[in-house]
Amino acid sequence: MNCIELSQQADRIASAFSKQDLAKLVLALKGNRESLQHAVEVIDTIDSRLGCTLEEAWDEVLAGDSQLAVVHDE
Repeated sequence: MNCIELSQQADRIASAFSKQDLAKLVLALKGNRESLQHAVEVIDTIDSRLGCTLEEAWDEVLAGDSQLAVVHDE
């Protein structure tokens, strides 16, 4: 991913999440010792599914039910 694509991805993420949601994500990572990969999967899950909440995405990723994981397995 080049700098322009990375910047565009960051802009999409920033516009898709509220500060409160991002703060919850950081707290969940720190509090539960989750990996950065989990956070990326959560963001991708929310990005790929309209109306998916942060809590739903975390539950899916931690349960291993993330659509992203299913796509990578195929």
